[in-house]
Amino acid sequence: MPTSQPPKPAASAATSGSAPRLILFATVFFDLLGFGIVIPFLPMYAARLGIGAGSIGLILSAYSIMQFIFAPLLGRLSDRIGRRPIIMLGLLGSSLSYLIYGFTDSFAGLLISRAVHGACAATISTAQAYIADTTEESKRAHAMGMIGAAFGLGFVLGPAIGGLLGAVSLRTPVLFAAALTFANFILAGAWLPESRQPEDIAPGASAGPGARQMLDLPRRLQRHRAHALLFVVAFLMTFAIAALEATFALTVPAVYGYAAAGVGGLLAFAGLVQAIAQGYLIGKLVPRTGETSLVVAGAAALALGLAPLGSWSSHAALYGMLALIALGYGFGTTAVAALISRCTGRELQGEALGLNQSVLALARVMGPIAGGMIYQAMGPAAPYLAGAGIAAVAMVLATRIGNIRAA
Repeated sequence: MPTSQPPKPAASAATSGSAPRLILFATVFFDLLGFGIVIPFLPMYAARLGIGAGSIGLILSAYSIMQFIFAPLLGRLSDRIGRRPIIMLGLLGSSLSYLIYGFTDSFAGLLISRAVHGACAATISTAQAYIADTTEESKRAHAMGMIGAAFGLGFVLGPAIGGLLGAVSLRTPVLFAAALTFANFILAGAWLPESRQPEDIAPGASAGPGARQMLDLPRRLQRHRAHALLFVVAFLMTFAIAALEATFALTVPAVYGYAAAGVGGLLAFAGLVQAIAQGYLIGKLVPRTGETSLVVAGAAALALGLAPLGSWSSHAALYGMLALIALGYGFGTTAVAALISRCTGRELQGEALGLNQSVLALARVMGPIAGGMIYQAMGPAAPYLAGAGIAAVAMVLATRIGNIRAA
């Protein structure tokens, strides 16, 4: 795949050490910890306010819809003004959204809360761009895997902490998340240096009014058309996972007999496996196999894990299926992000990785809708068989990535 500009060395000595990466890890971890604390309790909180199931679905979708719109915009803005201000904006916006959520008593308030959070959710893609600024290509997949591990660990621990705090009241977890995210904002402000230098900013990077940029997705996609296959593979894998996430809590009690606590434990197990895959295993495997092989293997593992889910009722097998799913998704999506970064010039890292995050957000809007409809029409096993087929298509497409990179 052609590059728009040859890669340059890390931006500066100030950002080339391990300390900024540890701060980035903490930033993403605490941001996702707050997310994990709040999200499992949102439907329950909304129901207590008298909000119906359809409206709850809209509240849940608002985050991904706004992330789809704003992630590339904020990614491009980080290319223009630097990564640090965008990470700070994301943390401050998250804290504000939790406060709105914690003090609202209406559907509109909850909807605004999720929309604000989604619009400011540039932390992950901007952190990936920060890694691209400060890491050699050969080590980039491992460094991005650490960001993915922080993401996974936040989701593992967040629901557990939220469950403890939720015993006090349903407002307590979200107010704790607001305080935690604001403390993270202070930490990043004090300790996270900027990764981009003035000479890294392209002279033509000025992108015009924000409103025009929000409607400028087709032009941005055209600018990154060389990455189209990578975007498609990432979309398909995330679509399959999102369909699982929307139906898993229904399937596990019905087929495997686990109660709510068991469902949480299974999800924590999957999150831990994914964190290990992204934070440790991928760094060991990429030097030996390359990113493209990991994308192919990840899609294959995802398909193999999804296919028997809901029809094979063994509890031991369920853990094996979840391990394959978590390993596959962790390997595949991290390797895709690393490939996108390697094939993008420094002046467009934020925009390219923001587009990838936007594609993932779109998959998380569409996947749950499709999964729920298939589940309702065809039964518990059907969404996972469909997801396995989609992951298999992603695997076939991923085998062509190497040919495109060489073109």
